[in-house]
Amino acid sequence: MSFRTRLAALCTSGTIIWYICRNVRIIQLDSLTERVFWTIRSWRSGYPVPLDLKRWTVTDMADGERYVKEGKAALAAWKFLEPFFISRGYYPYQYRERTWICLHPNPTGPRRHPSPSYPYARRAYDTDEEVEFGFVSLRVWPARDVEGREVMIRLVSGRTPSEELKILNVLNTERARADARNHTIHVFEYIKFDGLVFAVMPRWPNGFRHDFATVAELMDCMKSFLQCYDFLHENRIAHCDFLEQNTGLNVLSDDKIWFKEGLRDASIARYTVYDFGHSLMVPPDTVISDVRDTRFYGRLPTPPEPSLNPFQLDMYYLGWTMQNYLRVIESSVPELGTFFDTLVNVDADRRPTAQDALTQFKRIYDDLTTAQLSAEVSGRYWRNGVMSTLVRMMVSLITVIFRYCRDQVAASPGQAWWL
Repeated sequence: MSFRTRLAALCTSGTIIWYICRNVRIIQLDSLTERVFWTIRSWRSGYPVPLDLKRWTVTDMADGERYVKEGKAALAAWKFLEPFFISRGYYPYQYRERTWICLHPNPTGPRRHPSPSYPYARRAYDTDEEVEFGFVSLRVWPARDVEGREVMIRLVSGRTPSEELKILNVLNTERARADARNHTIHVFEYIKFDGLVFAVMPRWPNGFRHDFATVAELMDCMKSFLQCYDFLHENRIAHCDFLEQNTGLNVLSDDKIWFKEGLRDASIARYTVYDFGHSLMVPPDTVISDVRDTRFYGRLPTPPEPSLNPFQLDMYYLGWTMQNYLRVIESSVPELGTFFDTLVNVDADRRPTAQDALTQFKRIYDDLTTAQLSAEVSGRYWRNGVMSTLVRMMVSLITVIFRYCRDQVAASPGQAWWL
């Protein structure tokens, strides 16, 4: 080979290396074969999977146009990763054109499992159409594993370990799982793609979408969440975002039917808390009463004070949410009135700790007679002393939906924001 030929080859190689260094991001994966394949695929597709976690978050749910734009970007990322997750044994749900917000099990994937066992959700549905999932949170995507069990894949961290990832690691140690109070969602495994960390969890739907039949079922539900918060606070973890949609009940049923009965028998019903994206963990030797912090605090506006105790706020939000469901039985269990009034006391220092609240609640529970526990629940929702029935709730819900749709149309005339 002549000198000119060798020089030309060297220049060509150098140009290629320069171009790769300037324009190609090497996808971080353990397998060399996968690293090469996914680097080439990502480069050819324009790197649709963002590494910045902020791009996996809805900026403003009230802004329909922006939500559609951000949602479709996240949708493209999940769609791009579909073969990657399939190679790990998880078949992501799919969407149909013009209905990208509704996801269904992959028709080419495994058949549904006939009777999944804990920690997977019980099956109370007949067809795959019934387990539709609404794509609202950009960081979670439903899937079915090779055994036909329903799971959720959640983005929990970027290349720098997030607080959420650290918390999930603590909650899923063998020792933590052995604690009966640990009613947090299980993590089966972590899947890494280019530094992003995805947690695989069982799919447990909203813990409040179906009816409570008896006083005992409501009391068991509250007891589970108090136990969970006692466990979290003992491990110096504040959840900071107790919402109905961040709780789960271990049963999957027809997604289009709410308020089903007969799904909460205490012998099989289990409850869980998930979504630790806003949570806080402090060192084990920290005195809880000394903690102060400023962060997102659930559905209510962030308190005006520059810093508050997140553990005290945890108890407030737990009480504020749960009283709406349990105070419908206050006529049968009058002690619940005083109990919840204490939890939502505006004076934070007078609120009980999670441990004290659990002790107080167990005392109320243990004093109930068999007749009280078996009493039927006549109402569905309590708010400011008024108890709602199904009809009243549905009218309120329809009103809220109508107002939201009206506001979206007014804000984006001519835009089909729901597509």
